[in-house]
Amino acid sequence: MELRITPRVVQRGRNVTMACIHQVHDSEIYSVQWYRGTQEFYRYTPLESPTTRVTPVNGIKVDRLNSNETHVVLLRVSPSLSGNYSCEVIQNAHTFPHYTATARLDVVGIGGLRATELRISPPVVQRGSDATLACLYELTDAPLYSVKWYRGRHEFYRYSPTEQPATKIFPFAGINVDLARSNQSQVVLTRVSFGLSGNFSCEVTADAPSFATSIVSNNMEVVVLPPSSPVIHTSQHYYMPGDILRANCTSGPSRPPSELTFYINDIPVSPGMYNVQPAPEGLFRSEQYVQVQLWPAHYERGAPILRCEAKLGELYRDNSAVALYSANSDPKIERVTSPGSAAKLQTCQVLLLLHIVVWANNT
Repeated sequence: MELRITPRVVQRGRNVTMACIHQVHDSEIYSVQWYRGTQEFYRYTPLESPTTRVTPVNGIKVDRLNSNETHVVLLRVSPSLSGNYSCEVIQNAHTFPHYTATARLDVVGIGGLRATELRISPPVVQRGSDATLACLYELTDAPLYSVKWYRGRHEFYRYSPTEQPATKIFPFAGINVDLARSNQSQVVLTRVSFGLSGNFSCEVTADAPSFATSIVSNNMEVVVLPPSSPVIHTSQHYYMPGDILRANCTSGPSRPPSELTFYINDIPVSPGMYNVQPAPEGLFRSEQYVQVQLWPAHYERGAPILRCEAKLGELYRDNSAVALYSANSDPKIERVTSPGSAAKLQTCQVLLLLHIVVWANNT
């Protein structure tokens, strides 16, 4: 005899199938009776009509259409139905021998355990700074057994409330855990390095009887921002309509390398060659070249403004700009660095235009 309950650990509101497995031939069965504890809730008797009978037991709902001589289906089970169940087979003979099998059902709350998110703050971490990894999970109708943290497949931190001490650190190159700020829901890493860029996971396990486990992952990126604004170099000091503008823009050192874009009067310019060179400490310098012919339209509002924008995703954005004066202009070409603000660049353009108008009036 065997009683198989599927699933044995089930979330509240789900259905459960109980299978009574035995070796008695169907023709020899007098009855099959099902119990929760000592309370009978379902019976199959082939010699009676109807052959099945449901006895009311608080909380138990039997699916009569899908229940028969070997299986009973319980609908929308609740945590109150957790406990021992048994099936009893009585043989049709003058002594009515009977056989019994028992099994346990555990019902946990809806989402009894569900890890929802691994949140990394800040989402992009600067090298040498701290990062907080927060494991968000929902745990109902069951106590917490453990929270384990992994870098790739290597466990580096564990929280187990039933153990002493509750926290445990496993050595991993480059990982420094701040125990004072780490607990059952977060772990704080200090002085992060490039080697920690990659996948992190938290694994949450509920305590007995389910020992249900849920895991979530997220990627951490460690970066170094450029220490200053990008720098523009041009091939000559003066430019006239019809001249060929040749310029380059450099940014860095940083990691990852900056994305560079040229603009003339805030209109993007088709890029030329883009080059990335290694720098000390695993960093990179990026360089963007541009070659474009200048037309009278570029000078309709005065000296054209050549601007270079450096960007690292959504984390970093900075600009530099130069005014491209013509040979008969005064003063000579100036290189103006704008600290990453479009508003400041527009102010610079207005001041330059006013300066040109005043100079023109005086001459």
